[in-house]
Amino acid sequence: KDVSTHLKDIETIHLYDENKTKVSDYQELFDDKEEKIVVINPGFFEWQFTNETIDAIPNLKGIVTRSSWGNYIDVEYARSKNIVVANAPGANSQSVTEYDIFQMLGLLRKFPLQLRDNFEIHIDEAHQGEELRGKTVGILGLGRIGTRIANLCSGMGTNVIYWSRTKKSVEYSYSSLEEVLSKSDIVFKTWEIIPDTNGILHKDNLRLLKPNAYFISVFGGIGWSDDDEILLEMVEQGKLAGFSVENEHNKEAEIKENYTGNIFLPGAY
Repeated sequence: KDVSTHLKDIETIHLYDENKTKVSDYQELFDDKEEKIVVINPGFFEWQFTNETIDAIPNLKGIVTRSSWGNYIDVEYARSKNIVVANAPGANSQSVTEYDIFQMLGLLRKFPLQLRDNFEIHIDEAHQGEELRGKTVGILGLGRIGTRIANLCSGMGTNVIYWSRTKKSVEYSYSSLEEVLSKSDIVFKTWEIIPDTNGILHKDNLRLLKPNAYFISVFGGIGWSDDDEILLEMVEQGKLAGFSVENEHNKEAEIKENYTGNIFLPGAY
């Protein structure tokens, strides 16, 4: 049996999959007066589930996000309404990890420049791809996803170092945050975007990155984290070889229409 079949044995389940990208478009959800728990596929709804939506859904008792990151939900507000909020740690760890490897390889092979140039051949330094083997990969935050990234990168012949707020019992070398930034050829930032992590990276320590280094931001998109705009600027100024983050933006962020340089903003995984 799949999950939905098990749930049907316990309670009524309604599956809404009509390719509508706004919660407000699912009128049945607001017309139904029965007690309910809502399970959200957040990427499908552009990581938006507002307090107004919470207020508008009658008899809402619980919200479950099919992701480890739930910062797009105002948890304190939901709790004030006696609504339980739950996440799904590790639910998409493998998917995210593989996508991050794709982003890394895309930067190394100058895929953003190839796309911009309609795959015309350019024989110059800016378009020249690089091999991964032998490079030093720095992982910032060695949790579920960080560890998977480390394992895959190590298997592809890289030297892996890491920084985490707590030291782990792993085969990889622990270094200070500043050492990871200054020594790595490729850096993955893997922590979740919450108030406690915003500000760990800033313009002063990001200047430690080597000008030929690549930076992949795993969670969120432009405007969710304090460091995104700094990294974009560094690439455009030739102070960083490449930067990649998902093309999902904070609705309050002011986003440029075009970026120059090796900047890779792929869609959600």
